[in-house]
Amino acid sequence: MAKLITDNPVERDALLYVTSGDGSSKGWRVDLLVEKLSEGKLLLCSNCGGLLRDACIYEEEFRCGVCIPEGVAWQPVKMNRTIVDEKMIYCPLKWRGCGWSDRVSAAVHHLEECVYYPEVCPLGCVSLEGERKGEVIKIERRNILEHVRDSCHLREVLCEYCEGKVKASEMNPHLEDCDEFPLHCPNGCSKEGEEGLRELKRKDIPVHLDNHCPLQKVQCAYWEHGCREEMERRQTDTHEREFFHIHFKLSMTDIKQKQTDSTEQLNAYANRIAILEKQNSDKDLQNSSLTKALLPHLRTGKLEWNVKEVKQKIENKDITYSDPFYVGLYKCQCIIYWDFESTDNVGVFIRIMRGDFDEKLHWPIRYRRTLVLINRVNNKDNFVNSRELTNEDLEKYPNSFKRPTEHENNGLGTRSLISNTKLLEEKYYEQDSVALHISVEVLPSL
Repeated sequence: MAKLITDNPVERDALLYVTSGDGSSKGWRVDLLVEKLSEGKLLLCSNCGGLLRDACIYEEEFRCGVCIPEGVAWQPVKMNRTIVDEKMIYCPLKWRGCGWSDRVSAAVHHLEECVYYPEVCPLGCVSLEGERKGEVIKIERRNILEHVRDSCHLREVLCEYCEGKVKASEMNPHLEDCDEFPLHCPNGCSKEGEEGLRELKRKDIPVHLDNHCPLQKVQCAYWEHGCREEMERRQTDTHEREFFHIHFKLSMTDIKQKQTDSTEQLNAYANRIAILEKQNSDKDLQNSSLTKALLPHLRTGKLEWNVKEVKQKIENKDITYSDPFYVGLYKCQCIIYWDFESTDNVGVFIRIMRGDFDEKLHWPIRYRRTLVLINRVNNKDNFVNSRELTNEDLEKYPNSFKRPTEHENNGLGTRSLISNTKLLEEKYYEQDSVALHISVEVLPSL
């Protein structure tokens, strides 16, 4: 049986209008009327035609509240017990616009299908604001489909940008995070060749700022070498042209400090120099005063080599190769022959290796090399062997000084740096190791 499901006092107190025999009507609360109808307790006053409540019934004698108003001395009125089903009533939701009218008994069935009857939203939505915030929302039956389709805040809607399904009440928060939502560049850059602000998808903003935005603040490309300038991306080319000499000097100083670093790092620094040279192609670097001041940094290189397991190497007459090291941008390697040609002497040679920057260097190379065997006792009485290579050496050993065409050139050095017997003396030999320091300086061509 239908009941008026509402806590709204206006709806709860809706009235059923019952037409009396004299043509007048009396309003009764619909919830009471339907309840009494279902229990068979609705009685009609035979005198005035009004409906009687339970309070009007006293055994077989009835007191009508219409005929005998409040305050009038009670006088029993004998009434005919007539079921009110014969009387006509209006829909209790007449105030909402329902025009239904019929017998009282038909009211129950009418309320089950009345299009003005309020029902709970099938999605379970509640009021989001005002005094009724959080209360269950009820909608007239006739408006349920439209409500669910167009206005319920729990309905699913498609985001017009990402085409994802989102609850209507959550659309605004969704748009705050939607990756496809269009935004202007936070720096206000314009699209090239067009007026107005450029629109980008939210997910593309970081890439735009990191790589493309001309107004984004960026660090100088030579920041790692010591330039601490920050500027808009569009200003970087001008900055690098104007401060070319400073960048060149910083890069060269950095190379000098890191000559013992890995080959990969040195290659990166040398590549930076190559870029600088291309950016400044209108200047003759070799003849500039700046380059002359920096030439010592490009011409020298050192290798501090601690060689272990020396005794075994001598016994096996091994050949030991150092890691490659750089003399300026020339790639070099040191070789030790522990028993050179079975003479019981230690031979030390230096050879030039093929490098990534050979095409930018002067060939044939001419250099001065110094070999220092470190005294482990006092570090003062070191064994030193130094030699400057001459034009005679260039003519006699051309394959040692030319630009390498294979992996490396022939080595050149001394066949008898020191005898094995003397090498194993305590002042050079310690914990089965010896320390050899090699320094090379590139000399101008004669």
